[in-house]
Amino acid sequence: MERRQHPRIQLPFLVELQHPSIGKLRSIARDISEGGVFVHFENPAIKPGAKVKLTMLNPTDVENHPTPTVEMVVRRVEDNGIGLEFVNKTSRHLWRSVERLREELQVGRDYFQVYQSAVVVNEAEQILLVQQYGKWMFPGQYLIVGEDWQSAIKGFLVTNFSLKNLVAEKILGIDSTGGNGLPEAAVLKVFHLIKADSASFTMAERYKSYRWITSIRGLEEITFASDALRQIAADILKPKVSEDADIA
Repeated sequence: MERRQHPRIQLPFLVELQHPSIGKLRSIARDISEGGVFVHFENPAIKPGAKVKLTMLNPTDVENHPTPTVEMVVRRVEDNGIGLEFVNKTSRHLWRSVERLREELQVGRDYFQVYQSAVVVNEAEQILLVQQYGKWMFPGQYLIVGEDWQSAIKGFLVTNFSLKNLVAEKILGIDSTGGNGLPEAAVLKVFHLIKADSASFTMAERYKSYRWITSIRGLEEITFASDALRQIAADILKPKVSEDADIA
């Protein structure tokens, strides 16, 4: 079994390379270690031994910490990228930035897919529930990386239910489920309160059935996918406890 001298991190980073043969080039770096990094781009026109400048960019607005620029040496060239080596101890502050981020993220263990659920309340103050695989839930979908969350959830509701005049009022709750040993299956669930006009409502094909619920008493006979869903629905309907039973 091959053993590397330095531990590796399979965490992608956006970087910028500078060299006369390639100019300024933005690409993705992976397989980062204390000794170096592999940068992906097709058919690199550069030779082993060349010295390049590498800047680790900050693609998000979570933190605005300075992004380091370091000098590195090309150690190997492949069809899909180049292997770079740090040339001095000063250059290794890039590694320390990566190491700190790895510790914060706990890569490979603590990351989630994001699933957005819409707790839709219509003009009659009714809550929309949908049925799938015998259980009731709020309509929703996974958030694709790079999408604006509000545009995504509103677009989903317009396309699947013909709802109009959508207003995302607030987040009602956040829940998370583990991946049962498979990190890729871990899900972070976000429940949005969405006010909508349902006059032109149509039923989405992806669900078996639907109900518009008016009062908390209408929840008693419903088998929810989880207790968290039941509680969110109950919290929204609590002020309506004296009203009539649910309207299907």
